[in-house]
Amino acid sequence: MSTRHTRRGGPPEAVGDILAQYIRSSGLKDKLRSPKIYDCWPQVAGDEASAHTRVVGFTNAVLHVEVDSAPWLQMLATFRKPELLQGLRGLMNGVPVKDIRFRVGSAPDSGEIISERNPWQKRPSPPTTRGT
Repeated sequence: MSTRHTRRGGPPEAVGDILAQYIRSSGLKDKLRSPKIYDCWPQVAGDEASAHTRVVGFTNAVLHVEVDSAPWLQMLATFRKPELLQGLRGLMNGVPVKDIRFRVGSAPDSGEIISERNPWQKRPSPPTTRGT
């Protein structure tokens, strides 16, 4: 079995540059990462939840969201997930959103830089759903 290599003129190109050029020219960029879903998260989640979350990925129609504490993760995943999915689907015309997966991470408050965050800073708990 022989392989035949053909040589193009010019200097060699980095694989990353070739791949980036292909992704741009093929239209895959919009499908791989839809910036709109990152931008509409605060609108769908609301100001209070947005302050405790950040979108970290969107793959295979699943939105991945980091939450800054376990109580917020529990509240969003248990009580707000159907509402959040419905809101995302309403705003993301043509982009399927099948699920939202939450994980505890280092979701910064808006404008906060993660490396400067005080890990001992007390965070407010999410609102309770119990009647008072």
